[in-house]
Amino acid sequence: MIYQTTFGQCLHKLLHIRGWSAAQLAKSLNIDASYVRRWIRGDRTPALHTGYIKSIAEALCEGLDRDFRKATRHAILTLLDNSISSEHAVPLRDKVQHYLHEAQIYTLTLDNTSRRNRKPQDAQTEVSHLLELTHREKKNMNIPVPQTFGVMLAQETEQPPPVLSDRMDILSAAITLLKQAVQDPNTDDKQIYLTFQSERDYFDGYPELYLEWQQLILRALRAGWCVNHLCRLNKNVERSLQLVNQILAWTNYSGAYRLYYFNKYGIDFPAQEIIVFKGKGAIMGYATDQYKEMDAGLYISEINAVRIIEKHLEQQLHYSEPLIHVLNQHDYFELNVLKDRKSGSHYLCMHDLSYLTVPLEIMRKYASLSIPDELERQIHWKRIEDTLQSFQRDIGRYPMRHIYPMKAIEGLVATGEYEVNPYFRPSREDIRQHLLYLIDLLQINEQFEIALIDEHKYELIHRAQFDIKGNHTAAIGVMPRSDTNPKVELIAITEATIVSAFQEYFEDIWERINPIYRDKQSVISWLKDKLALL
Repeated sequence: MIYQTTFGQCLHKLLHIRGWSAAQLAKSLNIDASYVRRWIRGDRTPALHTGYIKSIAEALCEGLDRDFRKATRHAILTLLDNSISSEHAVPLRDKVQHYLHEAQIYTLTLDNTSRRNRKPQDAQTEVSHLLELTHREKKNMNIPVPQTFGVMLAQETEQPPPVLSDRMDILSAAITLLKQAVQDPNTDDKQIYLTFQSERDYFDGYPELYLEWQQLILRALRAGWCVNHLCRLNKNVERSLQLVNQILAWTNYSGAYRLYYFNKYGIDFPAQEIIVFKGKGAIMGYATDQYKEMDAGLYISEINAVRIIEKHLEQQLHYSEPLIHVLNQHDYFELNVLKDRKSGSHYLCMHDLSYLTVPLEIMRKYASLSIPDELERQIHWKRIEDTLQSFQRDIGRYPMRHIYPMKAIEGLVATGEYEVNPYFRPSREDIRQHLLYLIDLLQINEQFEIALIDEHKYELIHRAQFDIKGNHTAAIGVMPRSDTNPKVELIAITEATIVSAFQEYFEDIWERINPIYRDKQSVISWLKDKLALL
């Protein structure tokens, strides 16, 4: 029997061990991802008469009998053996089902407040520990205790030692080399090479060092350095979300951020990382004890040796795939048409109302006013028509969620101008018809939703606008980094793992918006209030 463990807590632990997102489990169960998220949060618990518990257990255990999944299987068994006592050998699927069923019964005895507010103590730590145990020898080990930031900084030396005995030494050496590289005014070929093959980010557990590293990387990018980043992709959602945040943080500077990937799904091997500052030095990091992350390394300063490592990495980059595609405006418009030809869900986060929400005839007027050249206008209008047709085709069949800032709509009503599209030049009647059409879309189409972001939450979306279609394309506009460089960098990602991570990123923003501002009836009421001001 499981004591005082809610269904949401148990499900969260199992998903974390498998490296699954709520969306991945929902896809296996053929239900909406919002249901799974509500289970995890404790907002809802499956009723006893439903077959969800059995289906969840079957989905989570699928494929765990394969050799390359033995680590995950062992981690789940360790979790279950700590929670369930059994006198007989029981199949893993039945153990998982029993584990969830006991938690289901316990949770249904609680009141709603208790279900939501009960938080697992150190749940993330417990699960991470279970995963770590799967790759350790079953003997006593001394776990290093993180030192204070002052001690960390004390370990930074002008010249790192050739042998780096732990991860802190590796990170301190990387920061020292990066600092020296950025400060060197005589550097001609400003290239940084990084790999990301470990299960966890280099800096997990070292937040102060991570902050210093991030600041130095951004300083390097501003100074024109190029960061070439080669990563291994897998099904770990948290890991993919780290890449999403890095894409949004490191893109649209004077220097370029080039992200490449190679797939290693199903291949399990100790982590190995390479950090190179071209012509200056290299760090080779190895997993010797921890298995999933580097914990020892070598610093190489001899220039011929560094060049050999550079050539090796350049070969790897040559045979990998670019994860980020930087687009010009023409290619970006073409991408929008191509991605929308495929049916699927649509998640949109914009700084102004999308043209998808503008009535067709008014959009035709805007195109006529903003594109004087007739041939160019015809080409552009054909793209708009194709995209609008795809939008109308999918709006009644797939989930569609748009996020907009309140201030964009308030500004449109107050000033008669769009926040980001000044060329549209609407009349007062155009604005009225636009808002009426938007309200109609919400009222007629059950799966179409809008969330409104107020000033207090605007920082959630200020870095970028993005348009995610199905699980196949994310089109992103990374906003300018300064007033002196107003360029929006347009990028596209078509790799399914990272597109799914962008969906998770979008869902996280959605969940953090005030529930009133994403409730459909409340949004309609708010839009009607703005309409009354016209």
